[in-house]
Amino acid sequence: MKSSLLLNSDKKNWFVILLGGLTAFDPLTIDMYLPAFLNIQKDLKTSMPLVELSVSLFFIGMALGQLVYGPLSDKFGRKKPLIAGMVLYFFATIGCATANNIYFFLLFRLIQAFGGCASMVISRAIVRDLFEKKQVAIFLSNMAIVMGIAPIIAPSIGAIINQYFGWRAIFYFLSFANLISISLIILFLPETNKNINRNLNFSTIMINYLYFLKNRTFIAYLIPDVSIRAGMFAYIAGSPFVFIQIFHLSPKEYGIFFGINGLGLLIAAQINKRLLNFMTPEVICRKSIKIAFLASFVLLITSFIPILSAIFISLFIFIATLNFISPNSISIVLSNQESKAGSASAFYGCFQWSIAFISSAIVSFFHNNTVLPLMSTIFTCGFISFIGYHFFLYDNKLHSKN
Repeated sequence: MKSSLLLNSDKKNWFVILLGGLTAFDPLTIDMYLPAFLNIQKDLKTSMPLVELSVSLFFIGMALGQLVYGPLSDKFGRKKPLIAGMVLYFFATIGCATANNIYFFLLFRLIQAFGGCASMVISRAIVRDLFEKKQVAIFLSNMAIVMGIAPIIAPSIGAIINQYFGWRAIFYFLSFANLISISLIILFLPETNKNINRNLNFSTIMINYLYFLKNRTFIAYLIPDVSIRAGMFAYIAGSPFVFIQIFHLSPKEYGIFFGINGLGLLIAAQINKRLLNFMTPEVICRKSIKIAFLASFVLLITSFIPILSAIFISLFIFIATLNFISPNSISIVLSNQESKAGSASAFYGCFQWSIAFISSAIVSFFHNNTVLPLMSTIFTCGFISFIGYHFFLYDNKLHSKN
């Protein structure tokens, strides 16, 4: 029986806000400085592709860092590695704010991601420590509401700060918010890992990762989350060109469109909480994967018959399914990990961010002044989600019958 049963509603709400705020750091750090790209380019006397590279490097840092912090949180507890990562994030963010050339800026962005990812991977492990499987899904849905607000408001906040105080102030703002978070962690976050594995070493970590890779149930639920998330990042990378250049939306109209899709994620998280009252995480995942695949298929058709309303509705549905799939998939794969929860969360998160980097790069690489690269990438993500889930789970069921 987990310690969640000892938490009253006030403490649960506090944990939602604290852990949701910690996981929101990463989307804030990705999205807040986007409106300042032109100013960064001019100030650092560089090219726009190099400024854009700072986003890709952030994805790489997020992927690699999770492989480190997950096992550390299994060996030393959740709190110490979390504080260490946040401190590293703080100094790297100050480095971004004070960089005098693009190469130092890129280096500090990579380090910033490496430190900041501790909040995401360890927060998931903390939730796993505290709650049973269905409660994990509910709690992660609550966290998704908190962190889902971040990508909606981050560009607007960044634009205001950039306009009145300059782009460097964005990173000073992030570093100040980080200091507040570190203080809250030190003062109020208890150590939740009751299965600390002091004997954990490099070879054991590699064995654990190999175990996850061979665990067909783990992979069956990892693939849909990773694939739909990759489709969302492809949308983030390719949608400005598609909707502003091809469909001739104004930047303001595009911003409203972007915000509505972000709102869809929040609505999905709320609905998912309600569904968990009478459906299992497994059932919600299965139905949502089918819906995401169908939405992605419609998007592929719009590559040849580009109807804006059909694209808008299908994108809204496809992106919203992420908050039906992700909380439930994570709760399923972490539910039986015990002393390997941190490593499992790290392995899961590494794939999330690695594939996000690849999908966003594919959209840019195959750019041909049409909607096809974006829509075909999203369809591929939906197709892989559907086929991968059914292949691994069906094969797993056959093994269980023999």
